[in-house]
Amino acid sequence: MSKDRTILKPSLYEYIDIPAPELWYPNGYGAQPLYTVKVSVKNSMREEKIGIRRITVLQIEDAEGSADRDTCLWLQSHDYLAKRDFNKKTACFTILVNGIKIMCKGANWVPSEPLVSEETPEKITRLLELGVFAGVNMLRVWGGGIFERDEFYSECDRLGILVTQDFLMACGTYPEHEEWFIKSLQLEAKAAALRLRNHACLAFWSGDNENATFGTENTTDFPGYRSAAFGIEPIITELDRERYFFPSSPYGGDRYSSATRGTTHNTNFIGEIFRYVNTSDMSDYRTYFSRYISRFCAEQTTFGMSFVSSLRKYLTDDDIFGDDLSMLEYHTKNNPCLFKTLFEFMCIMARKIFGDYESGEDRILKLQMLQCDWTRMSFELYRKHKGFAWGLVYWMFNDCWPASSGWSFIDYYACPKPGYYTFKRCSAPVVACISESGGKLTVHVSNDSLQAVSGKATLYSYDTLTSEERVIKNIEFGVDANAVSLSYECDWSKIEAAISTSAVLICDLSCELGEDRAIFVPNRFADLGIKYVLPEIVCETSEELCVRANAFIPYAIIDTPYLLSDNCFTMKRGEVRTLKKIKKL
Repeated sequence: MSKDRTILKPSLYEYIDIPAPELWYPNGYGAQPLYTVKVSVKNSMREEKIGIRRITVLQIEDAEGSADRDTCLWLQSHDYLAKRDFNKKTACFTILVNGIKIMCKGANWVPSEPLVSEETPEKITRLLELGVFAGVNMLRVWGGGIFERDEFYSECDRLGILVTQDFLMACGTYPEHEEWFIKSLQLEAKAAALRLRNHACLAFWSGDNENATFGTENTTDFPGYRSAAFGIEPIITELDRERYFFPSSPYGGDRYSSATRGTTHNTNFIGEIFRYVNTSDMSDYRTYFSRYISRFCAEQTTFGMSFVSSLRKYLTDDDIFGDDLSMLEYHTKNNPCLFKTLFEFMCIMARKIFGDYESGEDRILKLQMLQCDWTRMSFELYRKHKGFAWGLVYWMFNDCWPASSGWSFIDYYACPKPGYYTFKRCSAPVVACISESGGKLTVHVSNDSLQAVSGKATLYSYDTLTSEERVIKNIEFGVDANAVSLSYECDWSKIEAAISTSAVLICDLSCELGEDRAIFVPNRFADLGIKYVLPEIVCETSEELCVRANAFIPYAIIDTPYLLSDNCFTMKRGEVRTLKKIKKL
């Protein structure tokens, strides 16, 4: 370390008592009161708004023979972890705010403009308010981006969005054995800590993004170690001693990219996932993807097509619906580690899950539904495993350029994509999750609220061609605060034998905190033999929109210039829904 570190030490401490302080909580767990602090020295004065809260990160090792330990052993039995997860001791990664365990739900934030000097406070606020509307309570500022504008952190304080902040190194090797580089990192760490440490939203720091993917907690000979240990951590420890610093993201265990200790990036497994997509018929995709659970996922992939209204801002109708897909592919962010482009994989997945394209319009619809279905499956998986898993942060929240079918929930124009609304449904306080594993069909009810809830649910089969319904079970459920319950279980073989090949299972749930509809497709939507349609708009006012389903619709995608109270939900034939227009987009 540089000998001039003493210049960082403050020369004055002043302690202030605040009797009965109002505490700051993340979105969904309480209010976000902010205090104004003014400090004057002679003719200089500084004013800041602060929130009072305590953040703790639990990393408690699993007891041998416990359910969590057994889940970890099951995960380690899969090929995708064979070269990544060598943890002999597994542990949780759980964030507590003021003693309350937080189910962290969110995505990765990237600069909102390709030229970051063009970012505006107005766009940042619009994006963040869209996040809160969808239930986001955490954003990770990715290490390939920037330390954001002051307005970003102030708005996260106001809105109750936890922020995890990477230092600005990503997916590479850096000259960390050079003294000049370490000194540069020390200066950067000092500037970042002094600027951001008073923000209530800031949960923890990470040294980089994926530089140390193959590092471990017990070794020092991996890329990123010296940058973190000698460049950044000593400064953060001195200037921001109440906040956690982790050397990298992902972090924890042996290796940092494991799933059973610390944080993980499921994006690290995208190669394995896409090999499965490329080589299988995906008839077992629901079962296959159920293995990608972890203690805390800091990067979970999501990708899908924007609404057509956004596509038309920079593409012609022939680009969008025509046979030449080159412009759609060009406007899709790729990952250079893939052996095909992301757009090619998306097209393969959409065809295998939903069936061959019947027209250009049908192709766009299936690429939109792909993100809805991917988000639904992955989000319900983490909600079902609440208690084992405590965080799901997608890649990514927003986009920095007009991407037709990139990785985000909100497009460059700060308009939601269809998958955004699926995120909103899955992040609600109480949701149902239908799944099948080990020959058992289960219904879990996940409750992220801080009150115990009780209610009723109906599990039934629905024939997507004939609209015939058959009740399987009327369920009365109760679930504790901030917990999940197994509300129903039966032998899958009995259900499978009794339903038609065109049937799906639906669980309609209601309780004091709202309603939810979960869907379970035994194989693929393509196997149901359905035609995909859009809902019909039957009436519209300045405040509401009413739609009807003239057939079964897995995801009722409504393209409108308004943020709606709901969208992209499952509708049965003949159903009518009235939706509120929240605001003009």
